[in-house]
Amino acid sequence: AKIAAAKRVFGLPDDFLVSLVPRHPDLFRLVGVPGPDASGDAFLELTSWDDRLAKSAIELRADREADVVGIRPRPNFTVKLPKGFYLKKEMREWVRDWLELPYVSPYADTFGLHPASPEAEKRLIGVLHEVLSLSVERRMAVPIIGKFCDEFRLSNAFSNAFTRHPGIFYVSLKGGIKTVILREAYDENGELVDRDPMIELKERFVAIMDEGHKKYLEELRRRNEMLQKERANAIHRGAKVDTNIEEGDMEGSEEDEVYDYAQVESEGREPL
Repeated sequence: AKIAAAKRVFGLPDDFLVSLVPRHPDLFRLVGVPGPDASGDAFLELTSWDDRLAKSAIELRADREADVVGIRPRPNFTVKLPKGFYLKKEMREWVRDWLELPYVSPYADTFGLHPASPEAEKRLIGVLHEVLSLSVERRMAVPIIGKFCDEFRLSNAFSNAFTRHPGIFYVSLKGGIKTVILREAYDENGELVDRDPMIELKERFVAIMDEGHKKYLEELRRRNEMLQKERANAIHRGAKVDTNIEEGDMEGSEEDEVYDYAQVESEGREPL
């Protein structure tokens, strides 16, 4: 997988090239030049392949059901249409016949599969289903998936498969970004059923950041109110001081006039 795209899809840390990969030379190796920020033309490659680990989420689900029931069901997709969503008769028959086809594992070698065959369609849906199952929130932006077209042997029109299978995928255009969501991973209220512990940590971190931001805004508002009060008091005190000065000047003028008048009278002169 290409390093830059793998980091965005699977949330790999920035230092995984210098910390994780060198510690496991029996599992991984780098091909090409990663660049200073893992944005170069480099690929992460497996040095060994374990068939026991090459099982998709659908196959693992069938294994779990076999442990409970005792009979392993045939691996297949879960079709979950929303309430009020009905398919026409022809479409229902097509979905039924398509589900009856053998499940093609995304880890199987399908080099000789004809691109236009129904089996190739089922392999395509299996790959997209597995990619979304490996993500933390079971959803991914469609342009990011498109970066793996060469690695996953996807056609340029792979996104049309999402609309052809509305019971498996849900496409959202929220925020102007085309995002595909694995429908079976969410309940009727839109809540993730199998929540990864990383989501809990992320939500707690976001809640702490929001609380700190609210306290910051409250402190900023309180300081602004205090500043406005201080300015208003300063303006009020300044007006009062100016008024006292004017009154004092007027009183002084009257006293001066009385004093001069008395002085003139005492000298026996008429005031001018």
